[in-house]
Amino acid sequence: MKKTAYALLVVLVSTCVVAGGGTAVRAGEFSIGGIVMYGWWSPFAANYLQQLDRKMPIKTTFSMDDNSALYGPVLSYQATESWKLNFTLLMALHDQFSAASNNATFDINGGLNLARTTASHIDRYDADLRAYYTVNKYADVFVGANLDATKFFGGYNVIAVTMILPTFPLKGSLRSFQYDCGPGFGTKIGFDLAKNLRLDFKLSLYVTGGTLVRNIQYEKRKENIHLGFKTIEEVVLSYRIDPAGIILSVGGRYQAMTFALLTSTPREFFTNYTTLFDQLGGVTASVSFAF
Repeated sequence: MKKTAYALLVVLVSTCVVAGGGTAVRAGEFSIGGIVMYGWWSPFAANYLQQLDRKMPIKTTFSMDDNSALYGPVLSYQATESWKLNFTLLMALHDQFSAASNNATFDINGGLNLARTTASHIDRYDADLRAYYTVNKYADVFVGANLDATKFFGGYNVIAVTMILPTFPLKGSLRSFQYDCGPGFGTKIGFDLAKNLRLDFKLSLYVTGGTLVRNIQYEKRKENIHLGFKTIEEVVLSYRIDPAGIILSVGGRYQAMTFALLTSTPREFFTNYTTLFDQLGGVTASVSFAF
């Protein structure tokens, strides 16, 4: 993951000085707003764009536009003084991410393949639903659910050199879909730095079930069923403007996800499936209106 995101988080935290004060909590309060995240992404599916799942990858080069803005709504409801519901959705839908790979692979049955794989359009969704319970003025615990979904659209160009047929080119489409969803839990530790100014640290863990489907024209449909293990770490500095009810927040977010393969069709050739991570990290900013 890019070092820039970590550096910005360190600067954010180190510039905060504890100054005392407090922020009132009002039961029945509802807030709605938007969030923007500028992030750097290292996708798990990049391993397949490089065709590293083939029996004998010989040579591969990979490039990706891996940084862009994600955006979406933020909703919150303070049910009681102790319970709070929160929903956040981050999306990238307008060709912000793209990737391409040149590969040479060999198979005793399929021969030598020289291929260029592109994912020119990538849609990404990340949704969090959490129920917070306030333990004391410094700590909350929460349970929730997370949805992580990605769609890849692109093309596939290959020159195949087989033992039986002469060299021939193929050109087709590429469609890949990855969905993971499951429950989780976590904690939030926070401090009032001044009146209406608060610094929160959040840590969560999710266990998900999911699938990765790969459709490449002229090849058999491939599907993996797996368990996912996802962590999300966040730091948020928020300031509330009263009596307007405007909440301004800046911070950072880092998430990593690894997988345990359950079934695959056809056979999965990764011997280190659980060591391959999907990572996303960056800086965030949000504005909400409470009423």
